[in-house]
Amino acid sequence: MSIYTFCGGSQTGKSHESKNIVCQDALCHAEGDGFFVVAVADGLGSCKHSDIASRMATAETTAHCAKNICRDMQDGEIISIIETAFDNANFSIKHFAGEFLNEYDTTLTLAVYINGTVFFGHAGDSGIIALRRDGIFEAVTQPQLGSGYGKERAVYPLAAKAKWVFGKYEHTAKAIFLMTDGVLNKAVPPLLHAQKYKLDHAYLFYLYDNLCKNPNVQSWISQELSNIPPQEVNYDDKTLAAVMCNSLKIKLKPKSYYNFPSNKLWNTLLEKQNNELY
Repeated sequence: MSIYTFCGGSQTGKSHESKNIVCQDALCHAEGDGFFVVAVADGLGSCKHSDIASRMATAETTAHCAKNICRDMQDGEIISIIETAFDNANFSIKHFAGEFLNEYDTTLTLAVYINGTVFFGHAGDSGIIALRRDGIFEAVTQPQLGSGYGKERAVYPLAAKAKWVFGKYEHTAKAIFLMTDGVLNKAVPPLLHAQKYKLDHAYLFYLYDNLCKNPNVQSWISQELSNIPPQEVNYDDKTLAAVMCNSLKIKLKPKSYYNFPSNKLWNTLLEKQNNELY
């Protein structure tokens, strides 16, 4: 039996389907000697060839990390290899794009998962969410966004090297979830931004439960992406990857934690938002 259980997939958003635009998201993963590497990227919709950039970024960084990382390395060595992977991917895209570089913008978020320890590199508005061994869901990364509102809000892509973030997550994770913003907006709904809990625990536990119990988890994740109502994720492309360390035990929180947000709370927040808008 493998140390890790993995599932992942991408799907074109309704906004792109209607305009006959290809999916600009990308997902790539690789398994090393006792560790797992996974990366997601979201090509910026305003860029003509961002789908090429997102595929290049995920493929090159995962391959570099899988080839050069050893699980017994020091933390700083692993983070340095992730940084080099980002540098190499950024250089490759620039070299490939040449004078048309502004048509190849993409985000990039990568995790190296070693028996519950998470190392990461992050550029843009995708994200990583961890399920800790104590049963708590927590965001590992934060979206990197500039000024503006909604679709007009700027995203800092891979090309914005000064905004890159690298690190080691401080908790041991039973599972991790990587999402482009087309799914992240469902897991971290704007409606919850003023609440004590800002993540949709019910949705995340649903993902984790299927990761544990579904005998054909890869087919399930493809169907799950299809079932997300397009209006919930702003008709965007959708990418979701989930990895679980099978050897780690977890102590779950009370059931009420995984029932958050309740239907009552959600409906109240939705009604309040509609009243403010209209």
